[in-house]
Amino acid sequence: MNEAIAELRAKSRKLQKGKYLLGLSGGADSVSLLMVLLRDVKEKRISLEAVHINHGIRGYEAEEDERFCADLCLKEGIPFRIFRAELKGKTDEASAREARFSFFRSIIEKESYDALLLAHNADDQAETFMMRLLRGSGPEGLSCMKADEMTGNLRIIRPLLYVRRQVIRDTLRADGIRWREDSSNMESVYLRNRIRMELIPMLERFSLSAVEKICDAAGMICEDQDLLNNQASDLLGRIAKGSMIDAQALANEPAPIQKRVIRLWWDQNGPALQEHTLNKKQTESIAALLHSSKGKMNLPGNTYAVRAGKYLFLKDKNVILLPPVPVSGSETLFGEFTLKTGPSEGAPGDGIMTQEVPVQFLEGCVIRTRRPGDRICPFGCAGSRKLQDYLTDRKIPEPFRDTIPLLCRNDEVMLVCGVGAGNIPRWDAEKQSVRLTWIGDIPWMA
Repeated sequence: MNEAIAELRAKSRKLQKGKYLLGLSGGADSVSLLMVLLRDVKEKRISLEAVHINHGIRGYEAEEDERFCADLCLKEGIPFRIFRAELKGKTDEASAREARFSFFRSIIEKESYDALLLAHNADDQAETFMMRLLRGSGPEGLSCMKADEMTGNLRIIRPLLYVRRQVIRDTLRADGIRWREDSSNMESVYLRNRIRMELIPMLERFSLSAVEKICDAAGMICEDQDLLNNQASDLLGRIAKGSMIDAQALANEPAPIQKRVIRLWWDQNGPALQEHTLNKKQTESIAALLHSSKGKMNLPGNTYAVRAGKYLFLKDKNVILLPPVPVSGSETLFGEFTLKTGPSEGAPGDGIMTQEVPVQFLEGCVIRTRRPGDRICPFGCAGSRKLQDYLTDRKIPEPFRDTIPLLCRNDEVMLVCGVGAGNIPRWDAEKQSVRLTWIGDIPWMA
């Protein structure tokens, strides 16, 4: 091992024995990480494969990066693969990041890697901190990257996170190791690049150790985050069910806990975005909904939060409604729900989750969601009502009304999943019946 690389190895995070996937861009950071890990590979402490992501954005330069990485891995005897991302004409960093992490997750899950290795350094951490600070991120965002963290089911390890960028580059130069430069890193149109080229140098004129101090601050915030998030997670588990949270229960907590739970709730249920954390204004706007009987606010990723009754909901503006599905056989699938048809159990059912009907009743029935003009004749009542009024009277939160499965015949609603029955025949023990049972997560019953 070259002398400078050996010194860099001593400063990097040591890996446990295992099978790892290395993101290799060809830049100085990822090249240095590969060189640092060569001893572990040769001593068979770890199994390593490098993967290069070609986003197809930078044309000839990207092709040269790909060839460089392939040649380097061939020279060092490291298994190598290329993934050409399909961005469908998009060129923004968020789309590129989503594409590569989707690939990382799929390959690691399929081939049982222990972790993904990324070559982020201390300067990357400081830049991320300042970028999020300028965007108004809360403490979750300011905790930035961890040297070892889980993102969903993906474990990410960053062995060089506490090493300065200049040290990495000086190391490669000292040992005569080449790398590739990404010309887009010099384009001032990107906020991160302006922070790297203008803000960080200015801060270092005030303090030569500005980057180290920023990283220390991020680390301390991260430690506090881990503790407080455990407490918030426990509370969230008790008052939330997926994208629905008990607003009344959360409103009784201290304001800092409210905001932390809201941000954690968003992290778990919001869309996958590059800058995923909520900023101060967004968090406070959602918190205000805890103290109102109704209200709505737009959020990133084409989503919105809405207060309805005692609950707060996180909804997607682009919900795709399912087409009608004819009822047939012992089970009829409708999205995440199932209508099970089974033998009679000698009782009519509750009309909410179970209902017994005559054998021939289901002929011509479909399961669908509501349509304009839908009506229902509530069981035991004379005359029909608008389905909208029926759901309102039963205090079904508005965010659910367009997605509730309905058993219908033509334009008449016969059963509303988890709510009640319409104009169905009265149960008769002397007649042959079948039992209908709704199966699925039905939060509007809460």
